[in-house]
Amino acid sequence: MKELYGVLMIFCVSVVFGQVNIDEIKKNVTENPQKFYYQNLETFRTNPSTLSEEELNYIYYGNNYVDYGFDRRDFNEKLAEVSKFAGRKISKKLSAEVLNKALSLYQLNPLNKTLLNDLALLYGYTGDHEKRDFHLLQYQLLVETIGKSGTGLLEETPIVVTSFQDKFLALEQFSKIFGIGISFKTKQLEDGSWLDIFKNGLDLYFIKTVHHKDMFK
Repeated sequence: MKELYGVLMIFCVSVVFGQVNIDEIKKNVTENPQKFYYQNLETFRTNPSTLSEEELNYIYYGNNYVDYGFDRRDFNEKLAEVSKFAGRKISKKLSAEVLNKALSLYQLNPLNKTLLNDLALLYGYTGDHEKRDFHLLQYQLLVETIGKSGTGLLEETPIVVTSFQDKFLALEQFSKIFGIGISFKTKQLEDGSWLDIFKNGLDLYFIKTVHHKDMFK
């Protein structure tokens, strides 16, 4: 795990306001993607601090229900080429070259947390701390959005994520049971989502991974 990623995680705190309504998000984004998704996404690109909790929910969870315009497998392969350089100190010249590749991916998908972390690292290497902090803020807002999706303490109010990667991020960041002795069981729900029930001693923690059309691509 990259150093910057780890440092940032320490400062991300879960503040739970209520269970996120995935059915409502799916309905609204499907019926009016321009209003509920793309407008909010553009704001996220330019001025993310102005987005409300509801608008951030529409971005993070609504991504499941729009045509985002790129092949996820191809995107991940190109991102891996960026990440292998962003994860270590490199020259300013090479940082600039890798940064250009990262920015082309950012135009496709500004919601990818690995990419946002990579951009922050690369801008840090080039000395542009303002843009580094901008992408760190974007990253933090997405993580906090996950943390506010539920309590994680009951099966009826799980933390809700959209990927397997985010499931383990949420477990490590927001639960108090992550560590030696943890076990889990998984069950598939009627809507195609997965509910993971984590246990450590007498403590339980619930995380729901909502079904994504590209989950296994």
